[in-house]
Amino acid sequence: MNLKKRTVISVCLFMLIFGGLLITATFTDLQVSTFLTKFSLPQGQYYADDIFGVVFETIGTSPEYFIGAFAAQIILIYITRFWENKAFKTVLQAICLMGSCILYSAWFKEMFKYIFRHFETVDGSLPTFILGVVAFLGILTTVFATLAVNNFSDDSIKKLLKFSFITLFAMIAAVLTVQIIKEPMGRMRYRAMNTINDFSGYTRWYVANGQPDKEMMLTLFGTTDAYKSFPSGHTRAAAATFYLTTVVDILNVKDKWKKAAVWIGAFLFTALVAVSRIMVGAHFFSDVLIGGTIGFLYVILSKEFFICGCSHIKSLFRK
Repeated sequence: MNLKKRTVISVCLFMLIFGGLLITATFTDLQVSTFLTKFSLPQGQYYADDIFGVVFETIGTSPEYFIGAFAAQIILIYITRFWENKAFKTVLQAICLMGSCILYSAWFKEMFKYIFRHFETVDGSLPTFILGVVAFLGILTTVFATLAVNNFSDDSIKKLLKFSFITLFAMIAAVLTVQIIKEPMGRMRYRAMNTINDFSGYTRWYVANGQPDKEMMLTLFGTTDAYKSFPSGHTRAAAATFYLTTVVDILNVKDKWKKAAVWIGAFLFTALVAVSRIMVGAHFFSDVLIGGTIGFLYVILSKEFFICGCSHIKSLFRK
């Protein structure tokens, strides 16, 4: 089978599956959420204490932070080994180290935030000593991760440099895309409706509601994120695991089983995070579907433009 046929089949298959799931989600969002939150989100409660939901809420965004930090460390090691301009080199090394440390620290902070929100404080605010722990863990992780990456061969570092730039660019673009959509859409979260036991505020994913008054949200729900259901940022972040398939391509891994394992692992992790977000009432089926798809599509488009040289797109226009 030639490249053109494979590309057409892949695109059609994706559109068929995504389209079918989106149509299903459009008409079953509320029913799916009601079913999945039945044993995890008590009536009148905003935050669920379900173990499965809390665990994946805590680790769901970790791929984005860790892969982003890994990309920064690849750039750091490349600069250290191959750049000669000492003044500029030092500045860039400091930027990469700082960026890596910030990403690791941000993940630890988010993890502690969710833990404290469920078990200590309503808004998840962190005590000062925990912020100190977060900073320490961020620095420690940066040191050990950088030492690990430094063991990579020169050839691997040069190959992974492209991965680093692709990853950082696409991740930033995906984050901005989701955040730009969230504000004007203003879809009310299932758990917000559950808190006040009033589901009249439910709207389908394509309806733009805008953001209500923040004081009103704080009074009713104790938070200002009650109307940011669509699309799911957690699922978009979980889909960052698909960037590992880019590493497989760049390093030219030939073993089909290893390549399949990476794809299956990325899909399963993203799916588990998506289900957990529905279970805790944070998002609807369509929210996680669109959020995960946005993250996935940025991976695919990045690979197409920067690794494959648009070969699949060009094949569609060949006779």
